[in-house]
Amino acid sequence: DFDIDTDRRGWGQMSTVLRKGDRVAGRTAVHASARHVYDIVSDIRRIPEWSPECIRAEWTAPQQFRGTNRRRFGRWSTTVRIIADDPGREFGFAVQMGGADFTTWIYRMVPTPHGCELSEEMTMCVDLPMVALLFERIALRVKDRRTDLQGNIDQSLRTIRRIAETSAQPNDVVLP
Repeated sequence: DFDIDTDRRGWGQMSTVLRKGDRVAGRTAVHASARHVYDIVSDIRRIPEWSPECIRAEWTAPQQFRGTNRRRFGRWSTTVRIIADDPGREFGFAVQMGGADFTTWIYRMVPTPHGCELSEEMTMCVDLPMVALLFERIALRVKDRRTDLQGNIDQSLRTIRRIAETSAQPNDVVLP
């Protein structure tokens, strides 16, 4: 079993309110090929299998999808565009708000002798707007979104790892 490696560099100086350029990330080792893991994370219809907030993702145009989310009392939908699509290496998307990038989410797969290292990283593209902060505090009941997102990323990575390792075919697995 592998632990989740949480990237908390600089957290001591950071506010609980997310700002442009802030990053929340984690990584884990997976006993499956980078291509197999890529095939899972790049199938946007499967995002609800591991995301604590996304309940549906559906293509709306080439390189664009709609995400439907639910958390506690909050319900919201987002328009999302693909920003990275390199099979076996990287898959990423930008969540839009008001027609501009709000956050980016990147999954990276790096081959290792025993499978791959999978990382997930969220980066803020703007300072968190006051309306979003109020929504998070009131509807989602989240006081520290940075810590909350870190928990979501860690949970997602554990679930993706389990999915990849239990669904891998013999040629997808790299054994020690």
